[in-house]
Amino acid sequence: TLSRTRHACDIAFEDNAEKTNVVWEPSKDFKHMNLKSLTIDGFEEEDKVTNYIRLVMERAVGLKRIELRGEGCKKCDAIDPRTSQVDETRRHRIKELLTNGSSSSVERIMR
Repeated sequence: TLSRTRHACDIAFEDNAEKTNVVWEPSKDFKHMNLKSLTIDGFEEEDKVTNYIRLVMERAVGLKRIELRGEGCKKCDAIDPRTSQVDETRRHRIKELLTNGSSSSVERIMR
């Protein structure tokens, strides 16, 4: 399971290493065999996030579930709960973007 979050309160100090000018380009045929679940907390409709999810879907051949959580955080102000909530029309659009051109049978959950 891979979990990504934008909540500052969930990031441990030792995990927050400063990295500058990091360029990493995986090989075109790279496949991840073990990743089964992807969870993103504080999900917002952004092209870079959608592109990241599509890349994970392409590379993680064993992926079974993607959970996108749009709720804001009650412990920190990193995500504004008013902007992170995705309405039904946008949920449908996001699911279409993630499904378009994909033969993946990944379960997509949006909360």
